[in-house]
Amino acid sequence: MSLTLLENVSSFFGWVIRGSFMAFILIVLVLILQFLLRNKIGARWKYWLWLPVAIRLLLPWAPESSLSLYNVLSLEAIAPGIHQQTQASSGWKEAGRRGEAMVHVERSTNPEASGTSEVPVFESGPVQEGGFWWNGFKQIGFANTLMSVWLAGVLLFSAKTVCDQLRLKQALRTGRKIDTPLLSAVFHETKQQIGVKRNVQFVASERIPGPAVVGFRNPAIVISPSLLITLKKDQLQYILAHEFAHIQRRDVAVNWLMHIILIIHWFNPLLWLAVRKARQDQEMACDACALNRMSPQQNNAYGQTIIHVLEHYSGNQRQPGLAGLSATHKQMKRRLTMIKHFHKKSYRLSILAMGMIIALGSVTLVNAKESDSGSVTPKAPVQSEQDSKAVVNHVPDMIYPEGNIDSELYKTELEKARNKAVAAAKALTPEEKKYIEDETNRVKKLSEETGDMYVLYHKYKDPNSGFDLSYWGGIETFSAYEDYLKSAATLEGSILKQPANLPEGYKFSKARIEGPTEGKFLDEVRAEGKKSGKPVYAKKIDWKEAATIRLEYTNGKDTLAISKYTLDSEGSKKKGFFEDELPAHIYPKYVFWHEGGFEYSISTTWDMSKDQKVEILKEAVQK
Repeated sequence: MSLTLLENVSSFFGWVIRGSFMAFILIVLVLILQFLLRNKIGARWKYWLWLPVAIRLLLPWAPESSLSLYNVLSLEAIAPGIHQQTQASSGWKEAGRRGEAMVHVERSTNPEASGTSEVPVFESGPVQEGGFWWNGFKQIGFANTLMSVWLAGVLLFSAKTVCDQLRLKQALRTGRKIDTPLLSAVFHETKQQIGVKRNVQFVASERIPGPAVVGFRNPAIVISPSLLITLKKDQLQYILAHEFAHIQRRDVAVNWLMHIILIIHWFNPLLWLAVRKARQDQEMACDACALNRMSPQQNNAYGQTIIHVLEHYSGNQRQPGLAGLSATHKQMKRRLTMIKHFHKKSYRLSILAMGMIIALGSVTLVNAKESDSGSVTPKAPVQSEQDSKAVVNHVPDMIYPEGNIDSELYKTELEKARNKAVAAAKALTPEEKKYIEDETNRVKKLSEETGDMYVLYHKYKDPNSGFDLSYWGGIETFSAYEDYLKSAATLEGSILKQPANLPEGYKFSKARIEGPTEGKFLDEVRAEGKKSGKPVYAKKIDWKEAATIRLEYTNGKDTLAISKYTLDSEGSKKKGFFEDELPAHIYPKYVFWHEGGFEYSISTTWDMSKDQKVEILKEAVQK
């Protein structure tokens, strides 16, 4: 190893040791804060609390400050031997080379003095370089040994990462692009709902733990075919919403950053815990991102979908190139609780979390102030103060990037919408805020007690994620056919009944009836809401004809599903019976029947002829 390379590696190792120690303390603080604030800040902000840890580990230099936490908890005070050795290692780079002769400065600790003494060593050839190596090893042998072990670990983990990525790329190449009409329509609809502008592929592969996002420059959403065949349309939308949230938040790039930090600091056990916790908080933040674009009525269905996915899939998605819908069973309870109680976070709570991040950064992203300031030039303190402000002020910049969206990595449409919501909430008067909260709680309680459906018109749609309407109720689920039939008998229009020609062995599993979320009545709600002038206007919807009905029958692992959906103007153009064009090994084979503005469909998880499906569907539709 050349002398210059040894200097650089030694200096880098000293920086790693000091940074890892400071991050160790910072991780403990973050874990304590998350525990204390677990019910006061949202999932997204719990995730952002890890930001100062990443910054601390990536900072090549930090200003000194008397406010630094490391004035009290310093490496020198806790482990003076380690501090002295890392200081000696880092000192090699400071002297540099001077002219043709090259002067190297070794820094040795003087046990009788608080400072360091500089000993010039001149080299004129290979022999003297070898002597320097030996003398240096004798003086900092412990640091050299530690550095060798650390470097071996870095190389080992780097090699493993390369192998894992090669296998991941090979698995992605063997996947099959999903371009069937129905799945593509759901894919693009969800992409637009989340606000993703990038080009994203939709791939089916059994070799990649899924569902997951692979790649950050050219992202692809990967779902295994065996999982895909078990999903209903709304479940697929929820899964895709979660994966698009990963893409929107650039989580694969973030995971790569965390993995690189972990490779460099592989010896720090608390950092492994921090990365695992950060990945868990990342999943919850993506849940919040996806739920933020959905109506509150969908929270429960979203949580059930996650449970369904985890029942189907059990594996490891901790590779840096993957970001997916995953969780341990222990984490699921906390995650489902968040989903159940999710609501749009207020401006006050966002300020609390952001203030906590800035406060945390102001005492941990600056180094301890050295007592010996004689060697510092007069300009250094001023520059340090300016740089300190720049570092602290950079925290919100990373959360809310400014400038052109094409040139800023973390500026997304989701954050823009959130900023609009915060500004809109700030503009509301306290009376308006209280009225919105009280009216929403009143309608929620009424819907739960009576089962009625309500539509809320929001005068200020920006605080409602850009939507002027939201819904409560209007969804009934049944586990007994008699209960479903009793409710369906009160409806107008066509309904679904149990077909007499149902295949032998199939038994009723569950049913669902949903009220309308589209139609002319929405124009009436908007007009009445605007006329009322209230911040939020609620109206009970007395619907007579179901917009959606679904019956499911099972025979062991096989499922037969019969559905009714309200068609839009585009869907109404196609009439009669027809099959989908989806490959049967990826998705259940459907037969559709378009008539009278409705779509009736039947799907099975096993092969059944079109004629047999048509006969069952005819028998099931009662007009």
